Amino acid sequence: MSAICGFFNRNSKPVSNEVGSVMMEKLAIYPADYSDVFYGNDFFFGCLHLVITPESRLEKLPFHDSNAGLTITADAIIDNRSELMAIFGYLEGDRITDSQLVLMAYKKWEKKCPCFLIGDYAFAIFDHNKNELFCARDHVGKRTLYFTNNSNTFAFCTLMKPLFMIPGVEKRVNELWIADFLAISSIVHEIDSNHTVYKDIQQLLPAHSITINRGGLRKEKYWDPLKLPVIKFKTDAEYDDAFREVFFEAVHCRTRSIGSVGVALSGGLDSGSVACIAAKKLKEKGEELQAFSALPMEGFKEWLPAYLISDESPYIEAIGKQYPNIKVTYCRSEGRNSYVDIGKYLQIFEQPYKTVENTFWMNCISETAAKNNCKVLLDGQFGNGTISYGDFYTHAYSLFKQVRLIALVKEISSYCRLHRISRKKFSKSIFIKFLPEVLNKHILKTSSNINVRKEISLINPSFSLNYNINRRVEERGYSLENRKNYTLSELRRRIMKSTAFTHIAAIETKMSLVHGIVKRDPTRDKRVIDFCLRIPGNQYVKQGQERLLIRRSMEGILPNKVRLNTKVRGLQSADWLQRIAPDWDKIKQEIIDTVQNKRIQAYIDTEEVIRVVQDNKALVDNETNETDIRMLLVCLILGEFLKDEALVL
Repeated sequence: MSAICGFFNRNSKPVSNEVGSVMMEKLAIYPADYSDVFYGNDFFFGCLHLVITPESRLEKLPFHDSNAGLTITADAIIDNRSELMAIFGYLEGDRITDSQLVLMAYKKWEKKCPCFLIGDYAFAIFDHNKNELFCARDHVGKRTLYFTNNSNTFAFCTLMKPLFMIPGVEKRVNELWIADFLAISSIVHEIDSNHTVYKDIQQLLPAHSITINRGGLRKEKYWDPLKLPVIKFKTDAEYDDAFREVFFEAVHCRTRSIGSVGVALSGGLDSGSVACIAAKKLKEKGEELQAFSALPMEGFKEWLPAYLISDESPYIEAIGKQYPNIKVTYCRSEGRNSYVDIGKYLQIFEQPYKTVENTFWMNCISETAAKNNCKVLLDGQFGNGTISYGDFYTHAYSLFKQVRLIALVKEISSYCRLHRISRKKFSKSIFIKFLPEVLNKHILKTSSNINVRKEISLINPSFSLNYNINRRVEERGYSLENRKNYTLSELRRRIMKSTAFTHIAAIETKMSLVHGIVKRDPTRDKRVIDFCLRIPGNQYVKQGQERLLIRRSMEGILPNKVRLNTKVRGLQSADWLQRIAPDWDKIKQEIIDTVQNKRIQAYIDTEEVIRVVQDNKALVDNETNETDIRMLLVCLILGEFLKDEALVL
């Protein structure tokens, strides 16, 4: 993989070597095997290249094809290599790099080429014959691509900071981004993924390309799996066979590595399935799969209800027992928590962040994997939306909306028998849940035995009003008080929002660059998404059984202890409050000091922040509201970010 950058003088003025040099200097802090540049008359390309796959040893980037009049720089691992090489007339063993495949795809299909490329990529191609720049980002945006554009110059980069080297690009804070960031109480960073925290910098959305010439800039979306026809087979077995073919290939192609292959492994269905399939593939080559699993800190005091577990090691050990070539390393992230190293993570992510519960252990796993010579770190992060989807309530609501009431009654009966619960009580809860939202809220608020908590809001009311934030958050469905039910088709549209992908990519790409590895997720493979979003809902939920497709398809592959587990599920970062508890008095004071700063007071409701701090004199696992504490830490993170004197507010 790579970090790429470049700029294009649309007014045809010669490029400045100095600007290209300082952009590359900003990238030089990251591990790399080589870096190189290319200067055209009115454009510049740069690449900081890290060798990950055997083919990437042969990469020469940027690359200029004088015969075709094309120059490319690319941050790319292409996964459908065999298919493309056959199309272009090459044999499997031919020494063809991934960037060459991208360039050949452009020669054949021009601006439609991203439709035929599968993998993790962001690339730029300068077409000298058209005096035109073409950039594209992969289907799910696994690699970041930021850009800035004015009347004279277009510039792009994997990271944001090098773009400030472009004349006229300032560190101007995008207040709309800040408002959305503060108003959303979940970990999502933004509502509109075109925007970034900086007003002068945008990002190219997943599944989009952009063309830049003297006439201006044009964006195009090249993929939408929700518009593809439904897949229909006659039997469950046919669905299972088709799924295994797609999913196994998605895992296998991601095991290409010049170093060890690792996996971030929990005890669940998603990463467990990825690990088992990868282990089988690597065993054929006599290789090991290194697994890295997060465990609670030493001295963790268990507090979870019976259906949640903090330590998934019994399920991880079951996987390791079935596949002896899986070598497990447990990471307890000792000495790390959500408070320490805030400054370091701001430098890595280039923006304020909200993933306070998970950042420290995710970084620990990536760091440990890199020290163990892993170049590829697999995970199953998107699995809940694809391979292991199967929520009973969504299935039931879909039947309800389709007025398939007999089928709904049968499903409820099956679910109650399976879980040994009262059908009468469960039916009543379903009825209340499916009432229209307004009536539903009224019943919940007036019910004597249900306490509906008001959603926390730490945003300055006048700042919020300036951008009509309450309406924006409510309309986009990001309010915690939004109790909307979703049918399967509605949920699929929500899953495929660009915000879900860009949020993850901003963390993964930058953390990977720091550690010199690449994180790869087979559950986000374009082919897997195409398949999983096109099959009927009853392949995921049937006769009251949830997550049915993955449980059926992985029989004999995933240990039954994991595959058939319906009683408990793991809770990531169950210990995060206990980790910061010893420093809580210090943290509270720092939060209070932070919100006294005039820079942050324009954005933060200072009185509300202080009230929430005072209401949380101590942290108690089963009583403290985690959202409140996360948002207090977010204030601290935002305050630290705003200390940058170069920021223009």
